[in-house]
Amino acid sequence: MRILIARDRESSGGGIFNYYCAISRHFKAKTYFANVGRPYSFYGKHRDAKLRLTAARLLIDWLTLFVQIIRVRPKVVLLNPCMDPPTFRSLYRDAVNILIARVLGRPVLAFWRGWDNSVCGQEKFAGGNSRVLCRIYKMAHAHIVLSERFKQDLLRWDFKTPIHVETTVVEDQCLAGCPVSPAPGRVRTNLLYLSRVEVAKGVFELLDAFKILKRRNPAYTLTIGGDGPDLEALKAYAKQLELQDVVFTGFLKGEAKVECYRQGSVFCFLSYSEGMPNAVLEALAMGLPVVSSDAGGLRDILRSGENGFIVLPDNDAPLRKKFDPLAVANAIDQLAANPELFRRISELNHQYARERFAAPVVAKRLEAICQSVSANEPMALKNAAEPVKPVCVE
Repeated sequence: MRILIARDRESSGGGIFNYYCAISRHFKAKTYFANVGRPYSFYGKHRDAKLRLTAARLLIDWLTLFVQIIRVRPKVVLLNPCMDPPTFRSLYRDAVNILIARVLGRPVLAFWRGWDNSVCGQEKFAGGNSRVLCRIYKMAHAHIVLSERFKQDLLRWDFKTPIHVETTVVEDQCLAGCPVSPAPGRVRTNLLYLSRVEVAKGVFELLDAFKILKRRNPAYTLTIGGDGPDLEALKAYAKQLELQDVVFTGFLKGEAKVECYRQGSVFCFLSYSEGMPNAVLEALAMGLPVVSSDAGGLRDILRSGENGFIVLPDNDAPLRKKFDPLAVANAIDQLAANPELFRRISELNHQYARERFAAPVVAKRLEAICQSVSANEPMALKNAAEPVKPVCVE
């Protein structure tokens, strides 16, 4: 079987590109790629000036996909749309990709990689259930979403083709690594955030919580790993709060990223809106307890008190103020000050990630879905369609 995957280009530095790098080597099928999407200058360098021009880039991407389908004649075209209000630029881009694949007679599998809180639970698809955009996405032969709540949205919008609930993946190097074992009775106070740095990831509220924690215990430290559009603003805010012991590492990959996880104690991820963030899965694999929102697919994989603690946002609050910093600080304190709780959660998270998110395991599940689309037969993947439940470690 041949699978053609339209994925983000390497210079985007995003989770979609890394996801397919991790799992494609484990496919038995022959896998081909077509690059789509804009490059992000803060994640990688791109020399082609045409990629900076939206119209030119879109035409190049659509033409590339068209040529690849003719050349490869794949059994399945795997697209990776994103629900991205208010502009819905990704949604429109991949609608054209669906039309290209269908015109050329190829089955389409739509893997929804991003979802927005503002559309969760809504009665209408973007623009309405009877609009052209919705009808185009219903032309896909099957859909994959990253959360049970996203599946319910598609069903509510009258999508009839099979809908599977899946996860993203943890890179082999994170599964192979292991955290630094705490000394008996030692308080773990090295806090870590490692993802794209932007307002919607809750990083400003994290600094507010860190200020509270530093008043309680000066031993607390915070590492902000990653790059992004709000990095300089976050540095300025840390300076405004007169915070000590905050380290900004910039973009990390490879062994440097693994080492950053290894030296962390509690992983903090207060994102407003998510699909299934790789960073949280990597933190679980490295045995880190997590203090997180329940955005997107996180609700399906995290249980407060088992994987760490969930802190709920105030969705009506303004940006930078959606999380109560005192509630965040209290959740972190429970993990950092209780070595036995830390050990139990660390062991559970490491084991759970290996069993559920390892690249060979995820690749096998995704390839089975592709096979079902190629055969044009609905596939009842009961386990993949049910909310994920953490295993228990005695």
